Amino acid sequence: DLILRGSKHKLTSAEGTTQGCNLAMDFYGVGIMKLISILKEEAPNCRNSWFADDSAGAGKTDDVRCWWDALQHYGPPVGYFPQPEKTCLIVKDPDKIDYFKEIFPGVNVTADGSRYLGSFIGTKDATDRYVTTKVKEWAKDIEDIATAAASEPQFAFSAYYYGVMKKWCYLMRTTPDIGNLLNPIERTIKNRLIPALTGITPVSDTLREVFLLSPKNGGLGLLKPVEIADTEYQCSKDINEDLIEAIVVNSMDQFLPNISKISKAKLQCKKTKIEQEQQKKFSILSSCGEELGRQIALASEKGASSWLTSLPLKSCGFILSKQQFHDSVKLRYNIKLDDISGDCACGNKNSVDHSLICKLGGYTSLRHNHLRDTLLNLVDVVCKDVVREPPLLPITNEELPRGTTLKNDARLDISCRGFFSALDKTFLDIRVLHPNSQSNAKKPLAAMYKAHENEKKTKYLHRIREIEKANFTPFVMSTTGGLAPEASCFVKRLASKVSQKLSQPYSCVLSYIRRKLRFELLKTTLMALRGFRKSKYVSISDLDFNLLTFYVN
Repeated sequence: DLILRGSKHKLTSAEGTTQGCNLAMDFYGVGIMKLISILKEEAPNCRNSWFADDSAGAGKTDDVRCWWDALQHYGPPVGYFPQPEKTCLIVKDPDKIDYFKEIFPGVNVTADGSRYLGSFIGTKDATDRYVTTKVKEWAKDIEDIATAAASEPQFAFSAYYYGVMKKWCYLMRTTPDIGNLLNPIERTIKNRLIPALTGITPVSDTLREVFLLSPKNGGLGLLKPVEIADTEYQCSKDINEDLIEAIVVNSMDQFLPNISKISKAKLQCKKTKIEQEQQKKFSILSSCGEELGRQIALASEKGASSWLTSLPLKSCGFILSKQQFHDSVKLRYNIKLDDISGDCACGNKNSVDHSLICKLGGYTSLRHNHLRDTLLNLVDVVCKDVVREPPLLPITNEELPRGTTLKNDARLDISCRGFFSALDKTFLDIRVLHPNSQSNAKKPLAAMYKAHENEKKTKYLHRIREIEKANFTPFVMSTTGGLAPEASCFVKRLASKVSQKLSQPYSCVLSYIRRKLRFELLKTTLMALRGFRKSKYVSISDLDFNLLTFYVN
């Protein structure tokens, strides 16, 4: 049945599976097996391979001719109709093309080669010509993406990252020795795509090297196809070793893939790619300078790059304007933003780092409160008695360690029941830190997070344990999207509870929560960069409302 989105009605197929059905390929394979068996009996010396309705035969002239005749004779009764004008015969000797045209009337005969299943079979020169033609098409696609990026860089990035980039990945995995032919793609990426996506012009060689790293390693995932072509082909060859052998042997025996062997090959290929990327990252960090190296480390934190790899879904709030997207990329690498004043309304010199810690305008409070409310809404899905800014019980005669806050009107950000165990109460206090502020810039990331967690614990942990008889979690997050260890554990626990309640995969729920927190924090962080700040506030109580005096002559 074909299910229509947004409707309760279905379209029932009268001819079996519909286009796009997941079972279509399996049903077609079962249906075509009879024809394949007949062809093997009629032309036993012709190597015959199939992919859906694409058939191919290879062997000596008489064997291939016998196979072709059998295909034309036995195919139509089972629903397979060979079309000579869409069929290509590849021969070794170019001087015998006319001879083969007589033997195979209506079939296209060539000694160069032909496109087959998205790759090419033929001579080296013909293969290079085919790849060159495809590269020109893909370079044009990148140009089109760059044009779209001028107005919608986030959509353009997603289209490239999840769509266009995959086109040459398949060709690299099926066609050997094509790396040098992919240079036009790299030139278009560096000179057109990256400036349009990021707003950075010109793109230095150092930044280009950084951008080719995967997002989780601090880059943008804009790979250099020239450098990865050989690795992609070798990995594909290793993973499909048994399938390649089965096609060459061409036995009618049932092919059962060695799952264990394939899994090991996949793991080895993944390990090889990870090692190559880590070597590249190490090389970049050793030459890029301390400032950029710290930004790469911050961007490599778990969840920090989730805004970049998320699809721009309006329903989830995962949408950024072109200015927001450009600012986000520049903030990621601490690159100076365009069109911001050199002086802040507070009287200090303005910069990205200053904008994110300046209290004038209320943007630091907005950032904190919005993150609090977002987290509270997520906690409310699985917990009871969820309260915003709950007051703490007053202190009477309890003795508490030095540093503990003793104010009777003290409040934390969130409290809830049933998070870690049934009925137990849990308090959260949120802090958003800027890792490049003067107090944090010289600290290693782990020590920085630990210091902020310990500061929260010193103020509240013992009071909550001794007086409230409850749990306490300091929820520390950086403006670059990184989570402190206890905040990370809290998010994982929250994802586990939401997953169980909604019967959704844990990995999907965890990914959504990280993305949601990251986007909401990112938007308020960007507001602090561009938001208006007044140099002076006038209290309404100071205004004179007797502004007009009317004189009547």
